Amino acid sequence: MNRLGFASRLRAGESLISTFVKTPNHAVVEIAGDCGLDAVVLDAEHAPFDPASLDRGLLACRAVDIAGLIRVADERPATLLQALDLGADGLVLPHIVNAAQARQLLQATRYRHGSRGFSNSPRAGGYGRANLAEHMAAEDGRHAIIAQIEDREALDNLAAIAAVEQIDCLLVGRADLAVSLGASSLDDPRVESAVSRVLEAAQQAGKAAGIFVASSEDLARYSAKGLRFFILGSDQAVLRAGWSQQARHFHGLVR
Repeated sequence: MNRLGFASRLRAGESLISTFVKTPNHAVVEIAGDCGLDAVVLDAEHAPFDPASLDRGLLACRAVDIAGLIRVADERPATLLQALDLGADGLVLPHIVNAAQARQLLQATRYRHGSRGFSNSPRAGGYGRANLAEHMAAEDGRHAIIAQIEDREALDNLAAIAAVEQIDCLLVGRADLAVSLGASSLDDPRVESAVSRVLEAAQQAGKAAGIFVASSEDLARYSAKGLRFFILGSDQAVLRAGWSQQARHFHGLVR
């Protein structure tokens, strides 16, 4: 299944494309899966997702066999536990700034050698189908763990962050990184230099590097540089671009 193989494909260095879903509606997820994306990222950090809408979104991922990742709202163990219990195929962790922070919060994602609270009753445990041993074996290490690099502080700790065993991918968040660096443009040389540093650290650690991009042109450019995981735009961006084009076309016809 495409969904279940996502983490393995990310770790193997495949080029993978996803998008942010910011509208808490299962139909958006179903459409994304039907269009051939490798994953969707339900954006609980910057969009109005609550537990019920995350639940429906991940159920829709299973319906169309697309990997469902959650960009979590915060670092609380309860937040990470809820995402995993609902059946997320991966976590996007915002504002990772050093290895100690990463290791601390990742404790909550593992049963063995971790502190994840056990329950096989949610979706992740087949609603009780899996017994204790089966559930732990199936869950530990199953999820794609993507550390978002978007702070000046993180740039001084890239090698150590990339060396954290559970982290599968370093994802550049250029907008927050630009703000942190005092830049006013994503194309600022300081931001471009940071992207290169993240890529180099990931490659040296044998991990994937990823980035959020807003255009197909940036997608091609960063793919050529060696980045492999992409979050391309969002459902909102697609709607805005499509409706804007239609409105311009219509007003051009009726003038």
